[in-house]
Amino acid sequence: MATKEKTMVSLLNGSRRHGPPFPPALLQPMDSLYAFYHQQWWCYRKMLNHFKFCNALFNGMALLLMAAGMIAGLILENSTLVACLAAVGTVVKGWTDFKKYSFKVAISRFAFTTYAKALTELKTHVRGLPLEGLEGFLIKMQTLDDTIVDFTPPLPKRCVQDYYRHFVYRPVEAQCYVDGCQRVLDGKG
Repeated sequence: MATKEKTMVSLLNGSRRHGPPFPPALLQPMDSLYAFYHQQWWCYRKMLNHFKFCNALFNGMALLLMAAGMIAGLILENSTLVACLAAVGTVVKGWTDFKKYSFKVAISRFAFTTYAKALTELKTHVRGLPLEGLEGFLIKMQTLDDTIVDFTPPLPKRCVQDYYRHFVYRPVEAQCYVDGCQRVLDGKG
């Protein structure tokens, strides 16, 4: 089995400059911030998909059990069967409400879209957006990070480990960008 090559995460991947040069002193901090937000974006996307699946599965099971109880009760004229299936359906729905999957879906979607917007905004600063708005962006992201940490469950370790199986981050100093082509300096590229 061939090993899949990891995708390198960098602020400069695919970036073409259309304005004044980006200050080199800001490049390393922005690149590491981009790598951090990329990890958060990817992990919250995975969590969003997981919570959407769980929410749909448990709500569907509850609905199916209730409907099966009603149909079976009419056909078999057995009120005990209707009561049992309705009780199990109610327990499944109660479990879904107790675990608050719909809230977890909403807050994971908020985190996912927030980090997607942050990645886009960082890329636009590198591509030539004036740097005057960069400090305001960083303050806004710090506030949003605090909000996301307060409302979302912590990222599971398995999700972070899965991220590192797919992606690798090398600081800007370990990369060489000549003519817009990426060349890694470690001899493997």
